[in-house]
Parts: sequence; structure tokens; C-alpha cells
Amino acid sequence: MSAPTIDRDRLVRVLGMLGSAHDSEVVAAARQAERLRADAGLTWAEIVIPRLPAPPQRQNVGAVAEVIRFVLQHADALTDWERNFARSIARQQSPLTLKQRVVLDRLVEKAQRAEAMAA
Repeated sequence: MSAPTIDRDRLVRVLGMLGSAHDSEVVAAARQAERLRADAGLTWAEIVIPRLPAPPQRQNVGAVAEVIRFVLQHADALTDWERNFARSIARQQSPLTLKQRVVLDRLVEKAQRAEAMAA
């Protein structure tokens, strides 16, 4: 069975009508958006907050500690906040939150670009 889908382009057009100066158009748009949601079998949360994919495996970077070390080896390519973030999660005893993993993935990509530019 495939995952439920929604015509996002159509939903965007319908939601754009919510800004209408005509109340009847706003109500019709809201009802149409709800119809699209229900037909797709999705909740509004599933539409508005997309499920993030699992972080991709990085070459030469495995465990979280290794990833953080890799990022900090390219500290010159990071902002002060990014360096402090990496150092902070390196000391953290609990598993990373999803938000922390997303930020760390972004820092890995930044470090990889810096490494590629230096090569």
C-alpha cells in the first residue's frame, strides 16, 4: 500500500484564496482545503509538518562522536554559534534530539564543502 498523497499545488492555490476580501470565497476555500485533506487521508499535522527523512550516511563519518570531530576539524568554516553548538553536543550525555541532528547534518555538509574547496 502506498503512502497517502495530496496535490500540494492545488492545496496551495486553494489556501491562497483564504486571503480573499469576500467571506464566501474564504469559506469555500477552507471547505475545499479540508476536502483535499480528507480525500488524501492525512491530518493537517502530516501536511504542515512533513516527516523528515533519516539522516543520510556520511562517507568517513560514522558515529555521532566522529561526526562532531569531523565538523570541528573544519571549525574555521563555521560561525561562532556553530562551533559552540558542536562543542556543546560533544559534551552531551543524552542522545541528540531530531533538531540537533538536523543542525549537525547541516554542519557536516558545510564542513564537507569547506574540505572540498580546500582540496
